[in-house]
Amino acid sequence: EDAILSGVESRTSSPVRITRDESFESNIAGIYPCGEGAGYAGGIMSAAVDGIKVAEMVAINNGRSKNEQ
Repeated sequence: EDAILSGVESRTSSPVRITRDESFESNIAGIYPCGEGAGYAGGIMSAAVDGIKVAEMVAINNGRSKNEQ
């Protein structure tokens, strides 16, 4: 109820990769970069798979308290 999901689509690509840790979170708490625009995919299928992997990790981490992470 207090989450925001933002998906950005562009017609350009960039060789820049937004870094993320082993839980797929960026250095900004609560931001999980994924897909082609974040530099983790090279097409629509791999972007979809990366999105699924990140969504699964967010779901796993959402059930944990900050002390357990």
